[in-house]
Amino acid sequence: MNVPTSPYSRWETSRTILRRYAPTDEREFLTLWGDPIVQRWSFVEDLSPTRTEQFLKKTIELTAKGSIFFLVVEDKERHEFLGHISLNFKPPPERDAAVGIALKARYRGRGFGTELMHWLITYGFHELGLRRISLTVLEDNIPAVRMYKKIGFIDEGRRREGGRSNGQPRIFICMGIVREEWDIQRGRKRVFP
Repeated sequence: MNVPTSPYSRWETSRTILRRYAPTDEREFLTLWGDPIVQRWSFVEDLSPTRTEQFLKKTIELTAKGSIFFLVVEDKERHEFLGHISLNFKPPPERDAAVGIALKARYRGRGFGTELMHWLITYGFHELGLRRISLTVLEDNIPAVRMYKKIGFIDEGRRREGGRSNGQPRIFICMGIVREEWDIQRGRKRVFP
């Protein structure tokens, strides 16, 4: 898949600034990824009360390697780190990418996730030429499941035994949205590439 490289290193939504990761973000990521809620929903099996620099570097390296985007999100008004979003490649020629998102506790439940997902999906479909965007979410992450459905993601099935937490099996919901659905939801005509 030939993804156009963007000359931009900064994007904006109505309330956020999105930019590339910088080494100065290290402390913020260690704090975010050490949050028990983020660990529960994002890391599934690898739960640890403290994250190390080594863990951070390895995770960022692996995430960035397979990503179209791995972006830091800042609150536009406060200029404060609020989390990250990513689009990760799936093998060509499907033109499919998987989305990832994690936000600090004070920004959850305030519409930031919805705003960021709208931007990321629109950018993925209309700027990067993706045909499909997918995600997996733990079945018991009810707020996230609700948000993804509200945005337009379709429940495509379950992945049982997708991981374990405290010795208990975790079940993932597999969800996806295709460009035609996204465009129709927004009153646009389908444009075939």
